[in-house]
Amino acid sequence: MKINLPVTGRNVDVAPDANILSTTDLTSAITYANDDFIKISGYSRDELLGTPHNLLRHPDMPAQAFAHMWQTLKRGRSWMGLVKNRCKNGDHYWVSAYVTPVTQNGAAVEFQSVRTRPDARQIAAAERAYAQLRGERVSRWQRLPVSGLRARIVVLTSSVLAAVLGIEAWLRPESMGIEAAALVAGSGACALGVGWLLRPLERLTERAKQIADNPLSQGIYTGRRDQFGQIEFALQMLEAQVGAVVGRIGDASQRLAGHAAQLVDHLHSSHTSTLAQQAETDQVAAAIHQMAASVAEVASHAQQASVAADMAGTETREGHLLVGESRSAVLRLAEELGRATEVIHQLEGHSSEISGVLEVIRSIAEQTNLLALNAAIEAARAGDAGRGFAVVADEVRGLAQRTQQSTNEIQRMISTLQNGARDAVLVMQQSSEHVDNSVEQAKRAAQALDGISGRVEQITEMSLQIAAAVEEQSAVSEDINRNIVSIRTACELTVDEGRQSQLNSQDVAGLAGDLRSLAREFWGRRQGS
Repeated sequence: MKINLPVTGRNVDVAPDANILSTTDLTSAITYANDDFIKISGYSRDELLGTPHNLLRHPDMPAQAFAHMWQTLKRGRSWMGLVKNRCKNGDHYWVSAYVTPVTQNGAAVEFQSVRTRPDARQIAAAERAYAQLRGERVSRWQRLPVSGLRARIVVLTSSVLAAVLGIEAWLRPESMGIEAAALVAGSGACALGVGWLLRPLERLTERAKQIADNPLSQGIYTGRRDQFGQIEFALQMLEAQVGAVVGRIGDASQRLAGHAAQLVDHLHSSHTSTLAQQAETDQVAAAIHQMAASVAEVASHAQQASVAADMAGTETREGHLLVGESRSAVLRLAEELGRATEVIHQLEGHSSEISGVLEVIRSIAEQTNLLALNAAIEAARAGDAGRGFAVVADEVRGLAQRTQQSTNEIQRMISTLQNGARDAVLVMQQSSEHVDNSVEQAKRAAQALDGISGRVEQITEMSLQIAAAVEEQSAVSEDINRNIVSIRTACELTVDEGRQSQLNSQDVAGLAGDLRSLAREFWGRRQGS
């Protein structure tokens, strides 16, 4: 047997309302220990769980007591007895232990032990009995056979009857034979009567023995070894059984109350979080609604942009056609300007030729004028004979002068025409350059319009894609909005259910408190009795 040391010899009083409860598996390893157990043992919960229960065994406890306990438990029956346990620091405490197997489907799965405070008389009786067991000594009183109540009553009655008959025989010696026969007959009748009267008591005693058959614990708890002690011990065993159930209920209600309180706190936190989530869901729903409106507006703008892009594409194509037509017109103008320039150049050449002819005419006019002057001089020398010739000479000279004047006038006009032609050629050249620039600009404008047309087509395509994406986003927004509404509805339902769960948890906590109060009242009455 394991010996746990050291021991101090100091006793720790168990509280009157203490409910020391623990459970072990089939190998005696601790699987549960309540707060009262942990408090009085001095061990922590982690130190106890999974540890063999003999960690608490005090060296003063005899092995025979535990051997009887295990024999009883293995038969599937409960065991009750006084146990001296050792604290972690070496102190000890006495408990009245009620140990019972917990079964499932007819097989034991664990053992539970409920311990309460014993009275001083029981502790003293246990110390004497356990000391004798440790010393392998049994008192002479314990070695005496236990006689039944029937035998004792018969012996007592027969003794009284014998005493009466003895006195009668002393007073009347002549009737001794009759009195002896009467003594035998009376004793037999007494035995039969007592047997008949005590038969229910014997059946009750046998039933009590089936409930509790532990002479050692019976003597400690009742101080008697007879049938009345057996019945009293069975009653105490039944009371302990009820106490164990109430103790387990009290412990469970205490744990339930703690869990219910935690559940109430968690539900309160969950309720608060759900309310916050509901508020945030409302904000999200409002934001989604605004986003849906914005998406619809963007879709409208995208549609308008697509229409505008189509119109811009049409106008760009029309502008491209106009630019092409303008370019063709400018090219035709350039060709006409080129031809006009050539004509003017030809006119300038013809003017130069006319100037040459005029120079010849001017030279002829000058020669004619000179000849007319010479003819006039000769006519003057001829006198009257040459007067007619002089007139002709004057006319010829006048005609030559007019011809010279006309030639000069024509020369001036031709010079003016040549100057105008040169100016026209210059203007034509400048216009041709402007036309070339216009053609180049028209070409660049056409290229720009081609680029604009391509960009407009891209814008149109992108606008269509944006419109499609916005429509899809609008549908998604509607789905999100519906989901948010569903979430909000679920949040409202969760809030209502959480509120109801909180109320139910408070009711459970109240019921657990009531059960605990009933258990305390039971323990108080038990300790008072």
